[in-house]
Amino acid sequence: MSRTGRPSKTKEPNKRKWYRPIDSYRANSPETKERQLSGLKQYSGKVKPKDPNAPAPLRTADLMKADIIEFATKWLGVSFAERPAQAVILRCLYGLPLDDAQIEIYRKLTTNDEVFEPDVEKTEADLAVGARGGKSFLVSVIALYESIVKADHWRKYLRPGETGYAIIVATRQAQAQDIIQASCLNLLNNSSILRNTYYESDKQERIDLKNGLSIVSMPCNSTAGRGLPIFLLINDELGHWRSEGVRADYKIHNALRPRQSQFPGAKCLKITTPAGKQGLFWDEFDEGFKVPGRLTIQADTRLVNPVIPQSFIDKEYKRDPDNAAREYGSQFAETTEGFFVSCMDQLLASFDLGEDFIYQLGQQYFASIDQSGLAGRDRFAFAIAHNESKNHKITVDVTREWATKDSDVIMQDIKALCSTYKIRKVRIDKYAAGWVQASLEKIGLTVEVRDKLAVIYTNFKTLALSEKLSLPDRPSLRNGLLRTQAFFSKSNSLSIQHERTSEGHGDIADAVVDAAYQASQDLTIHNLESVYIPAPVPEGDFVDAYLRSSDADYLRV
Repeated sequence: MSRTGRPSKTKEPNKRKWYRPIDSYRANSPETKERQLSGLKQYSGKVKPKDPNAPAPLRTADLMKADIIEFATKWLGVSFAERPAQAVILRCLYGLPLDDAQIEIYRKLTTNDEVFEPDVEKTEADLAVGARGGKSFLVSVIALYESIVKADHWRKYLRPGETGYAIIVATRQAQAQDIIQASCLNLLNNSSILRNTYYESDKQERIDLKNGLSIVSMPCNSTAGRGLPIFLLINDELGHWRSEGVRADYKIHNALRPRQSQFPGAKCLKITTPAGKQGLFWDEFDEGFKVPGRLTIQADTRLVNPVIPQSFIDKEYKRDPDNAAREYGSQFAETTEGFFVSCMDQLLASFDLGEDFIYQLGQQYFASIDQSGLAGRDRFAFAIAHNESKNHKITVDVTREWATKDSDVIMQDIKALCSTYKIRKVRIDKYAAGWVQASLEKIGLTVEVRDKLAVIYTNFKTLALSEKLSLPDRPSLRNGLLRTQAFFSKSNSLSIQHERTSEGHGDIADAVVDAAYQASQDLTIHNLESVYIPAPVPEGDFVDAYLRSSDADYLRV
């Protein structure tokens, strides 16, 4: 008995509550016992055999032994089944063997009849790839591989506490961030193991890895990467850096390349959609295989990414053969340049207007539209201009851009503006036929198709050079004009192109330039619809050459 008078509970020695015979946990129904006996008979107490075709589990220790293709397929979960040329590019860069089918692709990529030599890893690569060919994807896979798999190798050349950098330089900050956010991070997050290799951050332009290395994107300027130890330098869309200024590509590359000197074998990659036969990328591409350790690739869009429909590319060739040859055929134009580089000071000085310039009685006004399809990032743009009778200066009175998809709102605004400035006719580009023309006619406006971009931009540059422009100081207009690119074909025909940004595709710039063109037509000095320049054309700024030529009466563009 216990002190309380209650019977005491005796405990059996060396026994615990959790210790029971295993059969006490099993159901005692006949069906359960039958299943147990059936299982024992089937496997005889042995473990169920593994499926020989099942993939082996991923182990972190195996990651550091992976080659670039294993890293992409097993660890990032991507497939090259539909894009075999992308795998060949990576194999060539890292010296991996090629089978017969891959050798054939290699010859198409390099136009090189020599037999591919394996086990030769390249430290440089010049990759001319058509638009939508997967450039951002290739850049991201390489950056992640160098920063994760080869991290131990690069850390050997860093001082204690020093961070090593994989730098991706793009034409603008938004594009640079897009490579980080939409490509690199997506690839990491698709992997159950790799998604834990970086620190969460609200920084859009970088990935800080837990191994002490960082992947950073930045726009193309010569100061952004100074002072950083760079074990991987990727120059994205290098062929188009010249639009940022005279020899911008050389200046930026020359500022960043020495930062790789502390890393033996550090890679420097240049990847771009071709532009003109000038600049850093063209100079190095033209050397081809003459430089040891450099991989040179030229591939049209469909070769590298067959998923892009051929029907779409065919339409682009019909719409603009020269542009399609560059963008999708990966062919170099004869020359390219930032169109307003030579008159940058005069152009910048012309942004001297604030609000809309009010209507003046008796003045004649001209309007132009650059329409969007009300889809994507392009904007619907509208501009009004007039010729100031006192000084024959072209003033752009009104600019409007609409991001809305409601066409009724846009048309009502245009109707009100045209009524205020007594405008009865507007100009549109030749691709605006259809609902745009019908909608404008519905609100009582006459519609006319504008001249080619080469004509109206040449005229606009003449106005800038002669300081005959007065423009509203709008960021989208300023950026659209400053980023205008000029391409010259083998026949010296000029075509104009705009870099696509978050503000559209040069929409407001095209509208303003055409409105100014209309307003300037009574200034005979600016009427350049048919101007001729005798051959040969001097090197350098083609447009300035013929504008200042004393023996040139007119120019054909």
